[in-house]
Amino acid sequence: MSKMAMVLAIDLSVNHFSGGIPRALESCTELQYLNLSWNAFGGPIPASVANLQSLQSMDLSHNNLSGAIPVAFKEMKMLQHLNLSSNNLTGEVPKGGIFASLDSSEINGNIGLSGTWINLPPCSHSKHRQLSTSRKVIVPLVIGIAIFIMSILLLAFSYRWRHANILSLEVGPPRILYEELLDATGGFSEENLLRIGSFGSVYKGILNNGTNIAVKVFNLHDEKAHQSFSRECNTLKRVRHRNVIKIISACSNLEFRGLILPYMSNGSLERWLYPCGGEECKLNFSDRLKIAKEIAEGMVYIHHHCFVQVIHCDLKPNNVLLGDDMTPYITDFGIAKLLFGNSMDSLTSTNAVKGSTGYIAPGINIFVFL
Repeated sequence: MSKMAMVLAIDLSVNHFSGGIPRALESCTELQYLNLSWNAFGGPIPASVANLQSLQSMDLSHNNLSGAIPVAFKEMKMLQHLNLSSNNLTGEVPKGGIFASLDSSEINGNIGLSGTWINLPPCSHSKHRQLSTSRKVIVPLVIGIAIFIMSILLLAFSYRWRHANILSLEVGPPRILYEELLDATGGFSEENLLRIGSFGSVYKGILNNGTNIAVKVFNLHDEKAHQSFSRECNTLKRVRHRNVIKIISACSNLEFRGLILPYMSNGSLERWLYPCGGEECKLNFSDRLKIAKEIAEGMVYIHHHCFVQVIHCDLKPNNVLLGDDMTPYITDFGIAKLLFGNSMDSLTSTNAVKGSTGYIAPGINIFVFL
């Protein structure tokens, strides 16, 4: 782990790992998601875990962790989800930070914990000893059942992805109503129109809270636009990288499909490489090299390090947006392909030959004629 500084997610749940939580975790400085649940980790929780300031979700439930909860956890500004249930933790539950919004179910099963402010009873040591004995019998049984259930769920998940086209934004994005988008974009007025693409148009907008957004509105008269909307949602909700556009939310009803994305004030890379008219968009060699390097990092991530491999299929300057600090963001996953395991099914048909002339990957033609 000491050489995994750039890793974003670690999931070692439902295994038989034991011993203490590795202190080398603190070297994973970019870590956002950590799941060590349903193992046999013991000993105290290392206070150094609090140094992972990018961490957003941490699940240490169903282990044998002991000692007090590190008070430094309340200083983790990015942490939104914490589950410490079903361990042997003791002492007072800290106040403030993540603990202010902590639900009692996320720390239940720790008889040694106390905290009247979170509706926990005072510590009961005799009861704790009885529960500890019971857990030695119950925990292995529960783990076995959990592994069986997860196997069934994984099979169902795989079937769902291969045989259905279902939109599901599981990460719980903020809900933005169609009426809010109308108000934010001036009724999708022409003066707020940013660009027109193959499957719809993109408009600039400002939400009531002052957030600048870009709304990608899909043309529902085109059946391919429906597919593009679902494909972009299913792709972007799985991608977490600093050089890939982040989806804020999605809005969908019988007559409207729209993606809400961050507004990029510097427009597309194409505008800077090939300025039109009197635009003064200039990039020196150093800027170009930096942008190319970061785009490459984003592509390496979606090809090799994402939970599900993503093939963009249409990478070009017009599909790279530049933020306020000229950071590049890969966007427009409307014809992207998701690969499960080592499956190449989605790349071995003529239907896979998509993209813009002059930018389509040369290797695609190889797969077509296999």
